[in-house]
Amino acid sequence: MLNDGEYEGTRILGKKSAEEMLRFQYTESSKPDNVNLSGENSVNSGIFWGTRFDVTRIGHKGSDPGIRTMMLSDLAREVGVVLFANTSLSGEGMRHYGAIFQELWKHAETMRI
Repeated sequence: MLNDGEYEGTRILGKKSAEEMLRFQYTESSKPDNVNLSGENSVNSGIFWGTRFDVTRIGHKGSDPGIRTMMLSDLAREVGVVLFANTSLSGEGMRHYGAIFQELWKHAETMRI
């Protein structure tokens, strides 16, 4: 993620800026009350991204009526999945969306170089 601020050999973000964007922003002393930093359902956040699956993946997600998107990477930034789908945002549609994402993740892990 961010390739340390370089794209095709050209620096587009300062190295320190890229590091800051990837740094976990929450600590025990600087987190919202509803944030759990360890254990089940733990999360953390960076600049324009957050953690998912008990802080084992990082990325960004979003939705509008009829569409849902998610881009996640493992913490080592070796495996990643991007999914855009037309779907409802609740109920059966979300359950299917989650199952599709998990299957894509399993496949992506088999492609790790």
